[in-house]
Amino acid sequence: MRRRWRLGVSTIVLGGLLALGACATPAPPGPSVMALPARGKTFEQFQQDDAYCQQYAAASVGYRSPGQNANESAAGSAALGTALGAAAGALLGAASGHPATGAAIGAGGGLLLGSAAGAGAAHRSARDTQRLYDMRYLQCMAGHGESVPTTAEGAPYPYPQAYGYAYPPVYA
Repeated sequence: MRRRWRLGVSTIVLGGLLALGACATPAPPGPSVMALPARGKTFEQFQQDDAYCQQYAAASVGYRSPGQNANESAAGSAALGTALGAAAGALLGAASGHPATGAAIGAGGGLLLGSAAGAGAAHRSARDTQRLYDMRYLQCMAGHGESVPTTAEGAPYPYPQAYGYAYPPVYA
């Protein structure tokens, strides 16, 4: 009975970890924005500036890809959820006289909730890492005189609101 229970818990934990690993897919390292050679610069000069600026941007994010940060964030959230779920389950199980069963159920529930929270945290972590990388890359490329995209200015005045004409009544 006890061996069967352990096998079930192990299967649930392993399945949760495999599902968690499938959620976080690393993005390719590098900029997700485009920079173009400046007028009058050769392509070789542009490639040197590009390589230097990619190195600079990678150093600014700690030489970590967005995928690495996403995986660590997801795994940390799942582990924390499992630990908190096991503790809460043990407390509730102790009240009913079965702390081990409560801990196992709480760990499974905590793993599910922690994995769900971890997926969101992983997405935010990867997005923030890529955004910081892109920002530093563009700053460096602009500093080297390369052509980088800029934000467009909005309309000089707000658009007028539409008049509130109602549709004509439908007579049948």
